[in-house]
Amino acid sequence: MDNKYSALQIFMLQMQMGEEAWQDMRQRLTVKICLKKQQLVTEGKPAGEIYFITKGSFRFYKIIDGIEVTTFFSFENQWTGAYTSYTNRTPAGITIEAMEDAEVLALHYDDLQQLYQKHRSAERFGRLMAEYLVSCLEDRMHSLLLKTPEERYLKTLTDHSIYFERVPQHYIASYLGVAPESLSRIRKRVMQRAIS
Repeated sequence: MDNKYSALQIFMLQMQMGEEAWQDMRQRLTVKICLKKQQLVTEGKPAGEIYFITKGSFRFYKIIDGIEVTTFFSFENQWTGAYTSYTNRTPAGITIEAMEDAEVLALHYDDLQQLYQKHRSAERFGRLMAEYLVSCLEDRMHSLLLKTPEERYLKTLTDHSIYFERVPQHYIASYLGVAPESLSRIRKRVMQRAIS
Protein backbone atom coordinates (compact mmCIF):
# COMPACT_ATOMS: atom_id res chain seq x y z
CA MET A 1 0.00 0.00 0.00
CA ASP A 2 1.39 3.41 -1.00
CA ASN A 3 2.06 5.47 2.16
CA LYS A 4 0.28 8.58 0.92
CA TYR A 5 -2.91 6.54 0.56
CA SER A 6 -2.63 4.34 3.66
CA ALA A 7 -4.12 6.79 6.20
CA LEU A 8 -7.03 7.52 3.87
CA GLN A 9 -7.62 3.82 3.25
CA ILE A 10 -7.74 3.15 7.00
CA PHE A 11 -10.10 6.12 7.44
CA MET A 12 -12.42 4.94 4.65
CA LEU A 13 -12.46 1.32 5.85
CA GLN A 14 -13.34 2.54 9.37
CA MET A 15 -16.28 4.29 7.73
CA GLN A 16 -17.20 0.88 6.33
CA MET A 17 -16.39 1.69 2.74
CA GLY A 18 -16.06 -1.59 0.86
CA GLU A 19 -12.76 -2.62 -0.71
CA GLU A 20 -14.16 -2.32 -4.25
CA ALA A 21 -15.43 1.20 -3.55
CA TRP A 22 -12.09 2.13 -1.97
CA GLN A 23 -10.14 0.90 -5.00
CA ASP A 24 -12.47 2.87 -7.30
CA MET A 25 -12.00 6.00 -5.16
CA ARG A 26 -8.24 5.56 -5.08
CA GLN A 27 -8.10 5.52 -8.87
CA ARG A 28 -9.93 8.86 -8.96
CA LEU A 29 -7.72 10.68 -6.44
CA THR A 30 -5.02 13.09 -7.59
CA VAL A 31 -2.04 14.21 -5.54
CA LYS A 32 -1.58 17.95 -5.13
CA ILE A 33 1.31 19.78 -3.49
CA CYS A 34 0.64 23.13 -1.80
CA LEU A 35 3.40 25.46 -0.71
CA LYS A 36 3.07 27.52 2.47
CA LYS A 37 0.60 30.41 1.90
CA GLN A 38 -0.73 28.82 -1.32
CA GLN A 39 -4.51 28.82 -1.64
CA LEU A 40 -6.24 25.49 -2.02
CA VAL A 41 -9.64 27.22 -2.35
CA THR A 42 -10.15 30.88 -3.19
CA GLU A 43 -13.12 32.89 -1.97
CA GLY A 44 -15.44 33.76 -4.86
CA LYS A 45 -14.31 30.86 -7.07
CA PRO A 46 -16.17 27.54 -7.29
CA ALA A 47 -14.58 24.64 -5.39
CA GLY A 48 -14.61 21.59 -7.64
CA GLU A 49 -12.70 19.28 -5.30
CA ILE A 50 -12.52 18.12 -1.71
CA TYR A 51 -9.21 17.08 -0.20
CA PHE A 52 -7.77 14.55 2.20
CA ILE A 53 -4.67 16.01 3.87
CA THR A 54 -1.69 13.65 3.86
CA LYS A 55 0.83 16.25 5.04
CA GLY A 56 0.60 19.79 6.40
CA SER A 57 -2.11 22.08 7.70
CA PHE A 58 -4.60 24.61 6.37
CA ARG A 59 -6.60 27.51 7.69
CA PHE A 60 -9.98 28.70 6.52
CA TYR A 61 -10.59 32.43 6.43
CA LYS A 62 -13.00 35.02 5.11
CA ILE A 63 -12.18 38.62 4.33
CA ILE A 64 -14.52 40.96 6.20
CA ASP A 65 -14.02 44.71 5.82
CA GLY A 66 -10.52 44.05 4.48
CA ILE A 67 -9.52 41.86 7.46
CA GLU A 68 -8.83 38.13 7.28
CA VAL A 69 -11.06 36.37 9.83
CA THR A 70 -9.94 32.81 10.54
CA THR A 71 -12.84 30.39 10.83
CA PHE A 72 -11.34 26.89 10.97
CA PHE A 73 -8.18 24.75 10.73
CA SER A 74 -7.49 21.35 9.14
CA PHE A 75 -4.57 18.96 9.64
CA GLU A 76 -3.21 15.62 8.46
CA ASN A 77 -5.66 12.75 8.10
CA GLN A 78 -8.66 15.05 7.82
CA TRP A 79 -10.90 15.87 4.89
CA THR A 80 -11.02 19.56 4.02
CA GLY A 81 -12.65 21.79 1.45
CA ALA A 82 -15.29 24.42 0.83
CA TYR A 83 -18.15 21.93 1.13
CA THR A 84 -21.04 24.28 0.43
CA SER A 85 -19.38 25.47 -2.76
CA TYR A 86 -18.42 21.89 -3.65
CA THR A 87 -21.88 20.39 -3.19
CA ASN A 88 -23.96 23.34 -4.46
CA ARG A 89 -21.62 24.19 -7.36
CA THR A 90 -21.46 27.85 -6.24
CA PRO A 91 -18.58 30.29 -5.55
CA ALA A 92 -16.70 29.57 -2.32
CA GLY A 93 -17.50 31.79 0.63
CA ILE A 94 -14.06 31.21 2.19
CA THR A 95 -10.41 30.84 1.32
CA ILE A 96 -8.41 27.79 2.40
CA GLU A 97 -4.67 28.46 2.62
CA ALA A 98 -1.73 26.20 3.50
CA MET A 99 -0.09 27.20 6.80
CA GLU A 100 2.94 25.09 5.86
CA ASP A 101 4.05 23.06 2.86
CA ALA A 102 1.36 20.43 2.37
CA GLU A 103 0.18 17.50 0.28
CA VAL A 104 -3.42 16.51 -0.34
CA LEU A 105 -5.37 13.87 -2.22
CA ALA A 106 -8.01 15.63 -4.31
CA LEU A 107 -11.39 14.16 -5.25
CA HIS A 108 -13.34 15.97 -7.97
CA TYR A 109 -17.08 16.52 -7.56
CA ASP A 110 -17.98 14.49 -10.66
CA ASP A 111 -15.88 11.58 -9.42
CA LEU A 112 -17.62 11.58 -6.05
CA GLN A 113 -21.01 11.60 -7.77
CA GLN A 114 -19.96 8.57 -9.82
CA LEU A 115 -18.78 6.81 -6.66
CA TYR A 116 -22.18 7.49 -5.06
CA GLN A 117 -23.94 5.96 -8.06
CA LYS A 118 -21.74 2.85 -8.15
CA HIS A 119 -21.19 2.08 -4.47
CA ARG A 120 -23.66 2.17 -1.60
CA SER A 121 -20.80 2.46 0.90
CA ALA A 122 -19.66 5.66 -0.84
CA GLU A 123 -23.10 7.15 -0.18
CA ARG A 124 -22.66 6.24 3.49
CA PHE A 125 -19.35 8.14 3.46
CA GLY A 126 -21.14 11.20 2.04
CA ARG A 127 -23.85 11.03 4.70
CA LEU A 128 -21.36 10.65 7.54
CA MET A 129 -19.29 13.54 6.16
CA ALA A 130 -22.39 15.76 6.05
CA GLU A 131 -23.34 14.79 9.61
CA TYR A 132 -19.83 15.59 10.82
CA LEU A 133 -19.84 18.99 9.12
CA VAL A 134 -23.23 19.94 10.57
CA SER A 135 -21.96 18.96 14.02
CA CYS A 136 -18.80 21.09 13.58
CA LEU A 137 -20.83 24.04 12.32
CA GLU A 138 -23.29 23.82 15.19
CA ASP A 139 -20.48 23.58 17.75
CA ARG A 140 -18.67 26.57 16.24
CA MET A 141 -21.85 28.68 16.06
CA HIS A 142 -22.74 27.83 19.67
CA SER A 143 -19.22 28.76 20.79
CA LEU A 144 -19.21 32.13 19.02
CA LEU A 145 -22.73 33.11 20.07
CA LEU A 146 -22.93 31.82 23.62
CA LYS A 147 -19.43 31.63 25.09
CA THR A 148 -17.12 34.35 26.35
CA PRO A 149 -13.69 34.68 24.72
CA GLU A 150 -12.13 32.95 27.73
CA GLU A 151 -14.62 30.08 27.53
CA ARG A 152 -13.87 29.74 23.79
CA TYR A 153 -10.14 29.68 24.58
CA LEU A 154 -10.57 26.96 27.23
CA LYS A 155 -12.82 24.85 24.98
CA THR A 156 -10.35 25.13 22.11
CA LEU A 157 -7.48 24.24 24.44
CA THR A 158 -9.38 21.16 25.58
CA ASP A 159 -10.88 20.03 22.26
CA HIS A 160 -8.19 21.16 19.81
CA SER A 161 -4.87 21.37 21.64
CA ILE A 162 -3.09 20.81 18.30
CA TYR A 163 -4.02 24.39 17.37
CA PHE A 164 -1.73 25.70 20.10
CA GLU A 165 1.10 23.46 18.90
CA ARG A 166 0.89 24.17 15.16
CA VAL A 167 -1.00 27.41 14.50
CA PRO A 168 0.46 30.93 14.78
CA GLN A 169 -1.05 32.83 17.71
CA HIS A 170 -2.52 35.63 15.57
CA TYR A 171 -4.56 33.03 13.63
CA ILE A 172 -5.78 31.49 16.91
CA ALA A 173 -6.78 34.95 18.15
CA SER A 174 -8.73 35.56 14.94
CA TYR A 175 -10.38 32.13 15.24
CA LEU A 176 -11.43 32.95 18.82
CA GLY A 177 -12.76 36.34 17.75
CA VAL A 178 -10.29 38.41 19.80
CA ALA A 179 -7.31 40.65 19.15
CA PRO A 180 -3.86 39.07 19.64
CA GLU A 181 -3.32 41.25 22.74
CA SER A 182 -6.59 39.98 24.23
CA LEU A 183 -5.50 36.39 23.62
CA SER A 184 -2.26 37.10 25.52
CA ARG A 185 -4.25 38.48 28.47
CA ILE A 186 -6.62 35.49 28.45
CA ARG A 187 -3.69 33.05 28.40
CA LYS A 188 -1.99 34.92 31.26
CA ARG A 189 -5.19 34.88 33.38
CA VAL A 190 -5.73 31.18 32.77
CA MET A 191 -2.11 30.34 33.64
CA GLN A 192 -2.25 32.46 36.82
CA ARG A 193 -5.38 30.62 37.95
CA ALA A 194 -3.75 27.27 37.18
CA ILE A 195 -0.75 27.97 39.41
CA SER A 196 -2.76 29.54 42.25
